[in-house]
Amino acid sequence: MKIVLSGYYGFDNAGDEALLLAISSSIRRLSPDSELVVFSGNPAKTARLHNLRAVYYMNPWAVVRELWQADLLISGGGSIFQDVTSSRSLFYYISVVVLARLFMKPVVFYAQGVGPVRRPFNRWLLGRVANRVNLITLRDQASRDFLQQLGVCRPPLQVTADPVFALKTSAAEIEGILTLFPFLHNKNTKKVGVAVRQWSALEGYQEELALVLDRLQEKGFEILFIPMDYPQDIRESERVMGFMRQPARLLKQNLTTAQHLAVISQFDLMIGMRLHALIFAASCGIPFVGISYDPKIDAFLDLFGLRPLPTGAGDMLGEIESLLGNEAQLENMRRIAHKLRVQSEENARLALQVLIDAD
Repeated sequence: MKIVLSGYYGFDNAGDEALLLAISSSIRRLSPDSELVVFSGNPAKTARLHNLRAVYYMNPWAVVRELWQADLLISGGGSIFQDVTSSRSLFYYISVVVLARLFMKPVVFYAQGVGPVRRPFNRWLLGRVANRVNLITLRDQASRDFLQQLGVCRPPLQVTADPVFALKTSAAEIEGILTLFPFLHNKNTKKVGVAVRQWSALEGYQEELALVLDRLQEKGFEILFIPMDYPQDIRESERVMGFMRQPARLLKQNLTTAQHLAVISQFDLMIGMRLHALIFAASCGIPFVGISYDPKIDAFLDLFGLRPLPTGAGDMLGEIESLLGNEAQLENMRRIAHKLRVQSEENARLALQVLIDAD
């Protein structure tokens, strides 16, 4: 059985690499004999990191060949069906789905976060194509509502959870990360992880966040910036650090998914703009707060009864201190994360059931 995986893979984005690891691991647990093939921006690196066969995502002959030979296409996770960054990427991922359906191959949207899609033609096209796939699982209710607004009604729409919740760190990974970053050994200092990204609409937040981080340092916290999209997030991390009066650490290494998860497991608080920084924290039982630049952040925070952080430093600090001092809320967040972990494991079972039903 051959399964093709299509997504934003091979571009050094920690969240999307985590998705690939989570999807492939879940499928392998349930169907060890399945052959998995990835459409990747860097096939050699994808093969090395994930032990999966990969082909270049923009090689038309390779894409056609693999889809023709496939038993199932999984359009996997993330936020690939949106046109905020560009319509070009949206058209690419839709074209892969259309080609698979032309070859009469089953297609699954796997725990997708869908939208925003703003251009009328793009909305019409996505709705039309989505109505012709075999199964759609979604990571949040907002994505389901959006697809229903587009008129998607033919395949089942099931809200599960982000596949990354199925990932767990191990003692060996933690030991390795403590060797790489010895300062994480220090149990006398609480650690705040910060994952930021550049976003023009939020310009000016940097100074406010820096004030908050300085205040947390005065309260005894150590501040560690962890880029999730390498190397793009390094520059934005350095911008925020430039406004701080107190010193902070920046983890400049290009970490693997397992290493990101192990590092975040050592934090006492995660402040994140990157969705998968927040998901990693939740999965590890680490308290987290989010700075929203996209509806997907709002939707994720809403799952835990949280709101995006205010933009002003005073209100931002107040929200953080209120969360850290509320043990009942922290325990509720851990319970919700456990529930999402169970739901995330349903994605692979539902996807493989499509193959059984197609026989």
